[in-house]
Amino acid sequence: MHNNKRIIRIIFVLIILFLIASIGLSSSQGNMSSPAGIAGAVFSPVQKVFYSIGQTFSNSFESILNISKIREENLQLKEKMYSLQEENLELKYLVNNSAALTNAYEMLRTVEYDFVRSQIISRDIVNWFGRFTLDKGSSDDINVDDIVIQAMKTDDGIIRVGLIGKITDVGPNWSKVVAINDVNSSVSIKILRTNETGVISGTIEGETEGYMFKQTEDLNIGDQVMTSGLGEIYIPNLYIGEISKIEKTSDLLTEKITVDTSVDFEKLFEVYIIRVER
Repeated sequence: MHNNKRIIRIIFVLIILFLIASIGLSSSQGNMSSPAGIAGAVFSPVQKVFYSIGQTFSNSFESILNISKIREENLQLKEKMYSLQEENLELKYLVNNSAALTNAYEMLRTVEYDFVRSQIISRDIVNWFGRFTLDKGSSDDINVDDIVIQAMKTDDGIIRVGLIGKITDVGPNWSKVVAINDVNSSVSIKILRTNETGVISGTIEGETEGYMFKQTEDLNIGDQVMTSGLGEIYIPNLYIGEISKIEKTSDLLTEKITVDTSVDFEKLFEVYIIRVER
């Protein structure tokens, strides 16, 4: 290995000396009668070959430098492209959800309770719209019976704290939710306009139905339904929706209602958890 390096060094030195001698000879090539002129004529083709080799090595070295520079610029462009793609996604999210974000901002200004923002990470296979899992858990001080809310805009343009459901199970970094449209949910309600009380729950079809505790003629389609606070689970005055259907029962003691919750549970993605102190 050392012998090979020594030979390469010797050859390199000889090439340098030869090139120096060639340069001296090239200055005398105009006088062909002199010995230097004759030597120049003899060595001129050889000098041309060495010059071509030198140029080739020089061009190759420049090409390598250019390739390295191009690769570096390419990496920088890729990083910039990825950065722009992320910014583009963020902008699309803001544009597509501008109304929801505005509603959430207005809602949170009125919330007096401690809350945390959360996202849905999975849904129940059996009850796709009524049960789902969030990305917050006990490490975020989430507890069973904490309340899940979302901003809801009523027909009269008012932003209210809308009820989605409650926490039923908690892990370190997850929590399960049963929504108000689940068949196992039960929410004590009141009519905002009249303060008449009742109870609602979900149905197999994913609707929200219930009964008023007594029949009355003072109940209208479009009446707003709120939580009453009875039962010590849901805090009072959370918005649920509007009455979309009224049916008299045969026993004349109760009145059946169907409530439009104004929540698209299929597209529900981001919610807020009220951490209720009990």
